[in-house]
Amino acid sequence: MAKAFLIAAPWSNSGKTTITLGLARYFSNKNYKVQTFKCGPDYIDTIHHSRAAKRPSINLDSVLMSDTHIQEVFTKYTNEADISIVEGVMGLFDGAVKDQGSSAELAKKLNIPVVLVVNAKAMAYTIAPILYGLKTFDPEVKIAGVLFNFVKTESHYAFLKEACETVGIPSLGYIPPNDDIKIPSRHLGLHIEDKFEELIENAASHIGTHANIKELLNVATSIKNTEIDDVTKEIHLLAKKETAITSVINPIGFHKKIKTKLKIAVAKDEAFTFTYVENLAYLKQLGDVTFFSPIHDTKLPDADIIYLAGGYPELYLEQLSSNAEMKTAIKNAAEDGIKILAECGGMMYLGNQIINADGIAFNMAGVFNFSTTMEQKKLHLGYRKVVFEDETIWGHEFHYSSMIHDQYDSIAKVYTAREKEIATKVFSYKNVMASYIHLYWGAGNFNWLTRLNGINPIGKPLDKEYYFVTFATAKSRISDRMVKYNTSSFIRNLDALIFEEDDLEKMMSLFKKAFKRYDIDVVCFNVLPDHIHILLKVENKEELTTQIKNIKGYTSYKFQRFKEWEKGKQKVWVQKFHRKKISATDGSIERVTNYIKNNHYKHEARWGKEMREFIESLHTQGNQGD
Repeated sequence: MAKAFLIAAPWSNSGKTTITLGLARYFSNKNYKVQTFKCGPDYIDTIHHSRAAKRPSINLDSVLMSDTHIQEVFTKYTNEADISIVEGVMGLFDGAVKDQGSSAELAKKLNIPVVLVVNAKAMAYTIAPILYGLKTFDPEVKIAGVLFNFVKTESHYAFLKEACETVGIPSLGYIPPNDDIKIPSRHLGLHIEDKFEELIENAASHIGTHANIKELLNVATSIKNTEIDDVTKEIHLLAKKETAITSVINPIGFHKKIKTKLKIAVAKDEAFTFTYVENLAYLKQLGDVTFFSPIHDTKLPDADIIYLAGGYPELYLEQLSSNAEMKTAIKNAAEDGIKILAECGGMMYLGNQIINADGIAFNMAGVFNFSTTMEQKKLHLGYRKVVFEDETIWGHEFHYSSMIHDQYDSIAKVYTAREKEIATKVFSYKNVMASYIHLYWGAGNFNWLTRLNGINPIGKPLDKEYYFVTFATAKSRISDRMVKYNTSSFIRNLDALIFEEDDLEKMMSLFKKAFKRYDIDVVCFNVLPDHIHILLKVENKEELTTQIKNIKGYTSYKFQRFKEWEKGKQKVWVQKFHRKKISATDGSIERVTNYIKNNHYKHEARWGKEMREFIESLHTQGNQGD
């Protein structure tokens, strides 16, 4: 039966990563299938893990991910492994807010034991009360054993082993210091080079020699293969219990299918390396993913979406700057309306210039009229809640560069895990979105990737016109001409019909039937107590006029029958002032869509909370289709 455990520490710099890498390679060399995971948002540790275990390492993060998504991702990958090792983050209980997002919280969610790695270089029996505190602070966290790091002698280890016996925690051995397995720190994080392979092999040999591997496997949790369907049966129960920072999001296998298979180009080379495995897995559900190199390639793949992930562009400035063909291709794609998502290093590449630590400027793609600089480095670090007008998504920010010549407004508000609004921006130009924030959408929880422009192939020329149409109610027949040529006060003073809940529900059904009956291409719509908004697509103005008549005639007649009104006393639809044409290239479509989807929130004072919630539920049903 497969085994699983989480490696944690009382504090940072205890050697968690070295121990994880050594154990992963040790078990891999013994022909075990080893699956590694990283608690938290770190990209660099997972790169090392993947090399050591010889299979991709996966991030598990209870801030970025829902409980159900964490469980399904963990099940998905542990099903294919003999031994699963989760490396913790910082100290055992260190989280974004108290222990939220911590190693301890993740161990509880996964129901696996914790193996503590303790830097005992300058400590003896005093470790006993520390271990006791960690053991008893949260009884739901099962500390299964302790591995002492940086301990030179058996005599030193004797004190530490006695401390474990006193506290009642198994001791799993000690690891003497060894310069051959020391991971040098560099730049944003850990050292990444080909010679790292030798270090990993040395760590595997060293740890395998000194640690009590047999006892480690004894204290690890035995886990059995579980079908994903068995996990998803409990999704709704688990979702109700979730209290993590993140909101409930769709788990694996519950993504909405899109009709058009997308072509997705992902930047991947020395400069752009930071991608979450599950993010890429979701992109592969959306369509065909092709990788390209902004350093080495001169042409972009044919793409509906371009993803410029983070990485180390500042280390490859000369190569990136000298590839004029690729920079031009990226800028042309942005101008042509291709959807581009750029994160951190990818965002820096889209600016005018990147300035290195010596003050030398290198020209970049120039999609945005700002630059970034590595001068006067300052660390920006932390979880980020990104709040758009119509959705919220979590991510993580970690960079030393700063932005200069920024004159843009942000299209989202950004908050820390403690709900403090910060100055980090999300930039937008045409169909380009860029930010310092690495977003997590592995659960299909980022609608921007597929919304609206994806109705036709994303970024392609649109063959129809978009119109925003609003209908209002009145108790007498009033022609469109009367509405058009009278004042706004005339419209406001109409004796309007205010729908109750039954009426709203019926009208939602009638409009959906009208759309289907007359084959109307509707992007989205919303029913409110005294008017209805519709964003639709037509070939031309003549078709628009016809479809408006079809909608009004069908819904008015059917609603009259529903209410059993006498002939001559029917209450009918009136079209308000305009049928406004919406630009397909300046972001207006998304703004109108956001307005339609969120307009019901703005009238709670007018209609009351109960009605607002009812409208919201109707709106959700209405835009899912039949």
